[in-house]
Amino acid sequence: MRAARVTVANVARGVVLTTLATCLLGELPARAQALDPPKPSDGQPPVNPRRYEFFPVPNIGGNSDVGVEVGVAFTLARFYDDAYPYKWALTGLFSASFKDDADGFRAVEQSHVLSLDLADLLKGKVRVITTANFTREVDARWYGIGNATVVGGAPKGADPTRYNEYVDENAGLRTYGRIKTGTVFDAAFAGNFRFENPEPFAVTKLGEDAKSQDLAGTKQAFVSSLAAGVVIDTRDDEFVPRKGVYYQVGVGGTIGTEERVGYGEASAVLSSYLPVAKWLTLANRVVADFQVGRVPFYDLQQGSVFNQQYMVGGIDGVRGVRLGRYAGRAKVLANYELRATPLPAFRIAGFKIQVGNDAFFDAGRVWSDYDTPQYDGTSFGVKWGAGGGFFFQFDKSSVFRVEVAYSPDESSVSFYLASGLIF
Repeated sequence: MRAARVTVANVARGVVLTTLATCLLGELPARAQALDPPKPSDGQPPVNPRRYEFFPVPNIGGNSDVGVEVGVAFTLARFYDDAYPYKWALTGLFSASFKDDADGFRAVEQSHVLSLDLADLLKGKVRVITTANFTREVDARWYGIGNATVVGGAPKGADPTRYNEYVDENAGLRTYGRIKTGTVFDAAFAGNFRFENPEPFAVTKLGEDAKSQDLAGTKQAFVSSLAAGVVIDTRDDEFVPRKGVYYQVGVGGTIGTEERVGYGEASAVLSSYLPVAKWLTLANRVVADFQVGRVPFYDLQQGSVFNQQYMVGGIDGVRGVRLGRYAGRAKVLANYELRATPLPAFRIAGFKIQVGNDAFFDAGRVWSDYDTPQYDGTSFGVKWGAGGGFFFQFDKSSVFRVEVAYSPDESSVSFYLASGLIF
């Protein structure tokens, strides 16, 4: 069989199929509804249009990648008249995780995120979201570049439990903004400034690839990115959407202070929502990301110029596949979810609570580069995961989900707990 690779024909074919798939799940709008789509009605008595919503919750959960996570998460939102989806919101997550593995029961990660969403600047014409974060992982993973990488394979003298691991420490400040233009398209921009401090162990896959493939990113560095593009948003609700589309298309550039890091990137995130019944929604997302230049290894695992995320693996990518499992300069991801809310909302301790459940199928693939198919295998090579779970919406602005997923890539079922729906 021919080796699978990215070509102009493959990319064009993928764009056509992606467009057809997303248009089946949601129509392109005839007019701009970018930041103020109609509000859904659930038959409940009207709420105060000028109110605060505050919901703190202990974060006791985690997933198969990070172990048992403990901490606190909160959302503080200010609703004011017709400001959509609110006037502003402050969200935070402060957590640490512990895992029982070959090195015993230990702390493996701490993650702290604080985000301010100013959604109603200039009477709703401008929206700016600023996020600060700090993360430290003692068992971050690297398996190599390409779609045909394998787990393990530690050479003689290497610690097999640490061969695919490294210590990852990073901190950053990201800003994302949208500007209404009076057309179907909103203008979007993003800036990201971060400090990356990876620490490879003595004999590891990451250290080997850094030497044999001249892989960038193994030294501490400051990394800066700028991006711009367009957004189409016709969702009826940002928190649990039931109809409409949310398309984000953009280009960006990144430079680093070490190892000649510098690359360009183009990405598309196309989400669609189709109501199948009064309480049933079919949701679909397609993500495509293409990088050109000298890309640090940690960005080869991620994609999207506006909201960088791990793609083929992890809680926001192909669920069931371990975080960071696949890396490459070209990445494509598709998520399909059937979401149901058959039970009416109810109130506990003053909170309005809506319980829903979902069934999902995720699939994705990476290409190491545009001319090196030897790292990607000779098969179709799609990685997939499937599963289901529950989500809980408290009042309007706080949503949490609990999910389990299976993938043939892994030897066990993966468990996830997260804030917000995946898309």
